[in-house]
Amino acid sequence: MLSYILGMAFRFEREHGFLPSSLYLNQCHMRYLCAELGISAAKQLSERLGLAVMVHPGLARPQVMHIVQPQKVANYH
Repeated sequence: MLSYILGMAFRFEREHGFLPSSLYLNQCHMRYLCAELGISAAKQLSERLGLAVMVHPGLARPQVMHIVQPQKVANYH
């Protein structure tokens, strides 16, 4: 599972020119990946992978994305 996710992240980087920021996966994949890495929580998984981890029950397979967070804009009046 880990090699599959890393492969997706590297393909994403080659195609887009930057690394993904988020990993989306279902609960089953989450449990399998945590067991493979010997960890027990999403926060630990996120720290280990360097990606935000989002669990979505409807996903058939993991996906990586780059989510752009809007910058705060100063309001000068």
